Amino acid sequence: MKLAANVKGCLARAASLGLPLAVWRRPDGSFFEAAISCTAIEKRGVFGAPSRQPFFALNRFDVEQANITDAIPADVLIEGSEIRFYNGDAYQPDTVNAVQEQLRDAAVQPTAELPIQAGAAPHPAQTGEHAYKTLVRETVDAIRGGRFLKIVLSRSEARALPDDYNLLGYLETLAALHPTAFTALVVAPGLGAWLVATPETLMSVGRGVIQTMALAGTQWAHDAEDDTELHWPDKIIEEQALVARYIRDAFRDSGIGAVRERGPRTVRAANLYHLRSEFSAPIEIGAEPVLAGLLDLLHPTSAVCGMPKADALDYLRASEGYDRSYYTGFLGPVGIGGTTDLFVNLRSAQVIEDRMFLFVGGGIVAASDPDVEWEETVQKTRTIGSVL
Repeated sequence: MKLAANVKGCLARAASLGLPLAVWRRPDGSFFEAAISCTAIEKRGVFGAPSRQPFFALNRFDVEQANITDAIPADVLIEGSEIRFYNGDAYQPDTVNAVQEQLRDAAVQPTAELPIQAGAAPHPAQTGEHAYKTLVRETVDAIRGGRFLKIVLSRSEARALPDDYNLLGYLETLAALHPTAFTALVVAPGLGAWLVATPETLMSVGRGVIQTMALAGTQWAHDAEDDTELHWPDKIIEEQALVARYIRDAFRDSGIGAVRERGPRTVRAANLYHLRSEFSAPIEIGAEPVLAGLLDLLHPTSAVCGMPKADALDYLRASEGYDRSYYTGFLGPVGIGGTTDLFVNLRSAQVIEDRMFLFVGGGIVAASDPDVEWEETVQKTRTIGSVL
């Protein structure tokens, strides 16, 4: 799957103008979509906001109110090779301001512009093997002492990039390698760029139905192995069950009934296997306040944080040793194509100038082994690292 030449020209011009942009391919999708803001990133409500303009959401891991997110307003909306422009009320083929005109001209007559590259941003701190294993041991002790049921630790790992790297090319590669994942590229001033190939849906709302999932537990795949050969240890079964239980409670506390649950079952995401349970429920028109409340309960999920949730967040703030930023936050299109699809920002990397910072992690429970947990993070770097 490739981006059309007119789309590449439009996106390259947007990047050269310093405009925030997002490009994505939905799971099992057959084309790319994109949103470009003609101004800057804004704060918007995902559900219940007065503005009807669609946008791309990008929210951080540690936020007070999940429904209020950083947003890239879709002043320019791209679906496949079709480029349309927002006039304040709807989308049309004609431009309404000078910035839109520049983007349209770059699409009509695409030139051999420089590839999109990432600008400056603060570098995330890195955690080496010894420090990570030590943190796992300390966390296991805290869990065995009764403070927590589960803690999800993470770390970042830096990789050098070639001088001629191409972010759009990386996105195309990720989409081809991971057809069932949500793949995305987000570029904005001060943020560098984020590349994502995540297997986990946070919330999907459309056509009167809300869907989410509990995705937890990890085993890495070997060449001769399929899911019928897998044995899930009690530690992983327990980890997945904790996540599923939290989601059931979130639906109940939001007042959402008739919830249908499927699973858990084994699913493959790139070179890894996970346990996944899927949840769905009918939603009536006018349920935006309920959806906003559910989003606040779900994010961050226990699959990326831990349980009890509030205590786990406090522990991570004090002990993890770096700022996750958007990693394990959420991202996705809001009101585009008739749906809102939000995904947990996993299997992701932040590109800053000539460096790529890979983000990985895993759930820690009382039975966790530091060597195994370290190896799990190493395996997870291969999803994004494969583009290098």
